[in-house]
Amino acid sequence: MGLALAKEAYIRGADLTLVVANVSVEIPSVFNVIRVETSSEMNEVILDLIPDFDIFISTAAVSDFEFKKKDDKKIDSNSSLFLNLKPTTKIIRQVKKINPDIFLVGFKAEFNISKEDIISCARKQIEDAGTDLVIANDISKNECHFGSDNNEVLIVDDEVLSVPLASKREIAKIIFDVISEKI
Repeated sequence: MGLALAKEAYIRGADLTLVVANVSVEIPSVFNVIRVETSSEMNEVILDLIPDFDIFISTAAVSDFEFKKKDDKKIDSNSSLFLNLKPTTKIIRQVKKINPDIFLVGFKAEFNISKEDIISCARKQIEDAGTDLVIANDISKNECHFGSDNNEVLIVDDEVLSVPLASKREIAKIIFDVISEKI
């Protein structure tokens, strides 16, 4: 979805930068791309970029947890293993603190929950992070999982716009139409 949005922004004349980690799609060379490997690297890069942008669209599915301590050697397979995790910094919750005027678009991917619950989760993100718009979807649907060419989303702010199953390219156009109305 992120690449479809980047392509649509480019078509509409936006000056954009993509911050990407592990992606399974090929990113056209016309884009300014900053590659990162960890959530903390992504956080650092985004916080540096935020003051200079008018719109931030957060499509990355950043892990909610990271290892408290990383081993610098291979773990013996005969040993018992205990994973000690700590929550990662929520990047989206920092954006408005740095640039209060930025138009912030968040994504909320949920799994096998009701439409009402997805809307509730989206509204919670609006409250917690100050997002101006949230694109929410249920990734448990066969046609809408990560890596699919299609999606079905809810565009949530004060209202809820249901976008039925369509190509990500078509959904990106609709999202930018909504953003254009709001800014």
